[in-house]
Amino acid sequence: MDSRIDKVRKVLRTEKADALLVWNSEGSGQPATQWFSGFSGSSSMLLITETKCVLVTDGRYTAQAKREARGFKILISLAQKPTFKILSEIIKGNNVHRMLFDGSVTAYALVEELKSSVTSEGDTSFRKGGIKKLSIELISRKRILQELRVVKDKEEIHLLKKSAEIACRAFTRLLPEIHAGITEKGIAKRLEDLMAEEGAEGIAFPTIVASGKNGALPHARPSDKKIKSGELVTIDFGACFHGYVSDMTRTIAIGKISTRLKKIYEAVRKAQELGCTKAKAGVTGRQIDAVCRDYLTKQGLGKYFAHSTGHGIGMEVHELPIVSSYSDTLLIEGSVITCEPGVYIPNVGGVRIEDALVLTKGGNTNLSKSLSKELLTL
Repeated sequence: MDSRIDKVRKVLRTEKADALLVWNSEGSGQPATQWFSGFSGSSSMLLITETKCVLVTDGRYTAQAKREARGFKILISLAQKPTFKILSEIIKGNNVHRMLFDGSVTAYALVEELKSSVTSEGDTSFRKGGIKKLSIELISRKRILQELRVVKDKEEIHLLKKSAEIACRAFTRLLPEIHAGITEKGIAKRLEDLMAEEGAEGIAFPTIVASGKNGALPHARPSDKKIKSGELVTIDFGACFHGYVSDMTRTIAIGKISTRLKKIYEAVRKAQELGCTKAKAGVTGRQIDAVCRDYLTKQGLGKYFAHSTGHGIGMEVHELPIVSSYSDTLLIEGSVITCEPGVYIPNVGGVRIEDALVLTKGGNTNLSKSLSKELLTL
């Protein structure tokens, strides 16, 4: 964890801030809290300064916090001494004048409430020791918590690989059970059960199963619709393992499908292959998006590709960096992205193929390479 705290302190110096506040309210800031401290509970406040690391949580998590958040000072909020009071003491005791927080995770109103607690005219508890009432400047840096986590360390990459392996094994076991007559909901539930059997601690997100015309909806919810022969079925799924998630998509055929659907599938497969080949450290998200989008456009399908090509993945399904037509940031070695071009034609259906890639200077490592991308007919 020390290297992660070092990253925070480097940002504090750059921003000329005295502390970083991470507010974890029923899970909203949980990924960042766990990344910094190891604490996996759903409610806490974390404060990092140049010299101190403090985690405040409630009595439900006393033992868990002491076990997981090693290297952090653990303080427990009580009815007679609530969280704001504890943080107020820490902030005043460490002369925090400029406090950095992630505005995309923590509501400004909540931080203002904490600020009011610290600067309250009626608060005299710290004047006894000669500590004067502080004025605090709040600094909002949206997505700063994700920026700090873009580059994955060896342990994170190991966990991402394990998460992907679990999902791949489950999908391989699922395939023989898919047939005409089974429902989309049935496929989704069975896949999620298989991921649990393979060691998943949970699902990365609700499994997407879209068959036939439903395939034209990129994020279709599984329905009671029965799979029919002659249809394509798109399955987007992922597992969670030790806080890290996987994300992959495959589209399969049920029985004999039309020539048009075959051509659409091959176009998406080729576009995704081009994107995966392009993906490496030193290129931009725009460049990866362009090779996928340009190929589909040449095939007359560009207008049916309605979303970005990919996104970062780690403790959250959607993280930085972004892989889209408006992303000019150079991708960094050790970051992990998805490559998932798709085609969605109303009243016809859709195809999406997705892999997660660990970027290196010379290319990438595909975390779901064990799953074939040739059209599979069941």
